[in-house]
Amino acid sequence: MTVIPAGSFAKDWTAFTGLSGDRILFYSATRGGGVVCSVDDDNTIEDVTVIPPGSFANDWTEVTALSGDRILFYGKSKGRGVVCSIDDGNNIEDVTVIPPGSFAKDWTEIAGLSGDRILFYSATRAGGVVCSIDDDNTIEDVTVIPPGSFANDWTQITAVSGDRILFYGKSKGRGVVCSIDDHNTIEDVTVIPPGSFAKDWTEVSALRPPEGHVRIGRSAAELHHA
Repeated sequence: MTVIPAGSFAKDWTAFTGLSGDRILFYSATRGGGVVCSVDDDNTIEDVTVIPPGSFANDWTEVTALSGDRILFYGKSKGRGVVCSIDDGNNIEDVTVIPPGSFAKDWTEIAGLSGDRILFYSATRAGGVVCSIDDDNTIEDVTVIPPGSFANDWTQITAVSGDRILFYGKSKGRGVVCSIDDHNTIEDVTVIPPGSFAKDWTEVSALRPPEGHVRIGRSAAELHHA
């Protein structure tokens, strides 16, 4: 584990997601902007690109990476979304609008899986949905995961390698790792006991390619942009 000291990040990032080349997109709902940076093999932050305020809408509640450096932005209040791509030069392009009402309004976490599949998790239902978003950014192949299939205290979920998902529960510092196979069946559940994690993580993201480590940042309350 590498600790990134307090003061290394801004305090207003509301979501972030991993891109290719060990890059990370940080999104601020307050600014409607963000930053793309990379984290090298020594876990050093470098290559910082600022995405100016107003570049994004300010109502996105979840941001997750798809294949080909496409990003899904999800807005809970209207059940809407946008898919765009961020190229190697950190430019936003290929924007597709997913209209209001296309998604449920109670998704609390979203994680990308293989094959352009996405897991949507609802703490209210303790259930979810797996669907795919194809190369034309069309939603298809929807599988409902029934209420009660998950615990209802997960505050962050992120995909790691091999279609494994890390679920993190802030209140107890606990977690679960499971896999979701090609048929969208949950299997291979490993429990990570309470107290294994700090209780103040506000975001969790795997860097891509995912064969690397899951890297976890300090809480928004503690981090401040230098």
